[in-house]
Amino acid sequence: MSSLLRFAKVACTKKVVTKAVSISLVVGSLLNLINQGEHLISLNFDQLNIAKLLFTYLVPYAVTTYTAVSLHLEFNIGQKAIMEADLECKVCRHRAHVNEQTLIPECPKCGLQTRWRVK
Repeated sequence: MSSLLRFAKVACTKKVVTKAVSISLVVGSLLNLINQGEHLISLNFDQLNIAKLLFTYLVPYAVTTYTAVSLHLEFNIGQKAIMEADLECKVCRHRAHVNEQTLIPECPKCGLQTRWRVK
């Protein structure tokens, strides 16, 4: 599976989308009040910059999604794998295969120092 498909699969999970939407609503609303508050409070929609309003929600959504996906795609020993993957130890290049929801093992050569990457 390509890295873009892996990213998209995790980004579309209910947990990631829910978190990103909630963060985006809070942060985006606060930033819109800071940036265009006078127009929003006075309901002066003629002066409201719609593109700026939308981007102010989109940016926190994108940042939250990227951060969540990055954390989910880290395969740390002792955690459950979020998807089936072929892993390679960053230190010694030992390879391992994990199935979804199975515990991620230590590298037999590196032990607790294991740092896996998706191969």
